[in-house]
Amino acid sequence: MNTLSVITILWGIFFTAFIALMVYRGHLTQHETDQLFLSENALPSVREENEEIIRRVNFIQPICTGVGGVAALFTVLVFGVWLVQTVAKSHS
Repeated sequence: MNTLSVITILWGIFFTAFIALMVYRGHLTQHETDQLFLSENALPSVREENEEIIRRVNFIQPICTGVGGVAALFTVLVFGVWLVQTVAKSHS
């Protein structure tokens, strides 16, 4: 396996993880949006559920940011390695 193949596989792993995290976060925030229309005298169990959703979203947000950043870095890295290999082949 050459360098480009290894980097592309790692990029695929991080990109897939990023997409999965974004889908999960979107699913959580959809439930949070449903809960925003609660009145002041809502049931305590519903409030606790809403607070749990907010806690999960706040927990997963930095992970989404980190994995997204690594996926973006690998995107640039894959393109850079591909470009270097293409230029090296054209000069040979």
